[in-house]
Amino acid sequence: MKKRIFFLIFFLVFLYGVDFLVFRKLQFLLPNESPWNTNHFFNFLYEYERIRSLPKTKKRIIIVGSSVAYFSIDAKSLAKTLSEKFALDVDVFYLAYAGNSPLYVYLLLGWLEPLKPDLVVYPVNFIDYRLHRTYVLFPEGRNDTVDESLMVRDALTFGEAPQSLWVFPWETLLEVGSEMDSETLSRYIVSSGFTFYRFKDIFEQNLQNLIQHRFGRNTSYHSYMGVYIPEGVNGLGWTGKQFSFFPTKKMEEKGIWLEVTPYLLSGSSCKITFSSGEVEQVVNLKDARWTNVRLDPPFFRENKQITATLEKVWYAHEASGAYLDYHWDPMGVRLEQTFGLEEAKSGVQYIRESRTEDHRYREMDDKTYTRYFYYRLLEGLDKRPGIGYLVALKHAKERIRNERFRPFFHFRYIQKIADHFRNQNIQFLLINNPENPISLSWYEDSEWYKDHLLFLQSLESGSVHFWDIHGVLPMQGFSDFHHFTYDGMEQMNSIYAERIGNLFPK
Repeated sequence: MKKRIFFLIFFLVFLYGVDFLVFRKLQFLLPNESPWNTNHFFNFLYEYERIRSLPKTKKRIIIVGSSVAYFSIDAKSLAKTLSEKFALDVDVFYLAYAGNSPLYVYLLLGWLEPLKPDLVVYPVNFIDYRLHRTYVLFPEGRNDTVDESLMVRDALTFGEAPQSLWVFPWETLLEVGSEMDSETLSRYIVSSGFTFYRFKDIFEQNLQNLIQHRFGRNTSYHSYMGVYIPEGVNGLGWTGKQFSFFPTKKMEEKGIWLEVTPYLLSGSSCKITFSSGEVEQVVNLKDARWTNVRLDPPFFRENKQITATLEKVWYAHEASGAYLDYHWDPMGVRLEQTFGLEEAKSGVQYIRESRTEDHRYREMDDKTYTRYFYYRLLEGLDKRPGIGYLVALKHAKERIRNERFRPFFHFRYIQKIADHFRNQNIQFLLINNPENPISLSWYEDSEWYKDHLLFLQSLESGSVHFWDIHGVLPMQGFSDFHHFTYDGMEQMNSIYAERIGNLFPK
C-alpha cells in the first residue's frame, strides 16, 4: 500500500514537473513565428511572457482589449510620437487579442501587477459588449430585460470565449464557476491544473508554423509574412498585376511558389514576365495550383530588384468557392507565406504591416465608400457565412436604439475594471473608440447611446479617465464597423498621443 502511494505521488510530481517545464517554460523559449492577427491566444501568452521578462527601465503604457485595441494603436508609432512631442521616454506594449470582452479584461488584471504599468489604455466599441448575442439566442429578446445569467453562460461557451479555457481557466472558475454546469466545471478544473491540457491546441499551432517555415513550402497559411512588396500585397498574400522583390539564395536553390487560380487562367494560360532591367524571363502559367517557378541563373549574379508582371488579372467577386470575396481589387498570384526571406520572421505577434486592402478607400468619396461598405460587408450572407457576425451587429444596433440602456454583465465588468485601477491608483484611460460613421448612424441618436455614454462618463474619477472620440475618424479610415485600416491607424496616432501625453506630469 505504501509503495502504491509512493508511486502515485512520484507520478503526480513527475507529471507536474514535465507539465511545468515543457508547457510553462520551454514552449515560450521557442521563436514565435505566428504572424500578426493569427494564433491570437498563443501570441497573447507569448507577448505576456516577453514583457514580464524585460527589466523595467522606462514608464510603461499597456494597451488592453480586443482587436479594436490592436487595430487602433501602433505601439511603436505611439512611443515615437510621445517622445517627439512630449519628451516622454516610454515603452508601449499590447495585451490584446480578438474577441476579448470586458469580463476577460477584468480577469487579466491580476496579471498586470508584475508588469508594473504606469498607464493602462482600454479602447472599447459596441462589439466588445457582445450585446448582439442576446438577439442571436433570443430573436424576440431585449437587452434591457434578458436574464443576465443566461448571457453569462453563453459567454462561457468555448465557441464564444475559448480564452476562458485556454488562458484564464482558474480566474474564470473563481469569478463565474457557480454559473457552470458539472461538465463545464470539470473541464475548467482540469485546465486550471494541467497546462498541457490548457495549451494543447494553441501550442501545436506554433510548432506547425516552425516546421512549415523550415521544411515546408509555406503554401498553407492564413496571413502573409514575407518581404515587403513595393506594389503591395494583401493580407492573404495575393499580389496585383505586378510585384517586385530581390533575389535570394533560397530562391536560387528552391525556386518560388506561386498560387495560380482558374480565374487568372480563364480557360487559357497566363504569361508572367520577370525582369531585372538586364535579364528577362517569361514563364507560362498553365495549371490552376501552387506552381514552383525557377528563375534563370543570371538573375542571381547581381542583387538587383526583379519585377514580375502578369499578363492579366482576376477579380474575387467574379469567383466562387474559397476564392469568392466581395471586393473589387485586381488580383494576381498568391505568394508563399515567407516569400523573399532566408529565414521566417519571429516575434512579430503584435507588429502590423500595411496591406493593399488598407489602401483601397483612399480615393473614394463618401457615396462610393457607402455603396462599397454595404456590398462588401453585408451582402451575400448565404455565400459568405463568415459575415454573419457583422449582419448580427447591424441588427443589434438597429434594435437596441429602441431599448433602455441597462448596465449589465460586461458593463458591470467595465465598472469593476475602473474601480480596480482607482483603488490601485494606477492611471487608466477608458476610450469610447471611433466607429465607422455608417454603422454609427444606425443608433447614435438614440437614448440608449446617450445613456451608455453617460454611464461610461460616470466611471471617471481619481486615476480613471474617460475619453469619448466616437466620431473623429472619417469612414475611409475603417475597414468595417470598428476596425481601422492601416491609414486610419496612422491618422489616429497623433490624436491618441495628444491625450495620452497629457496624462503624464510635465
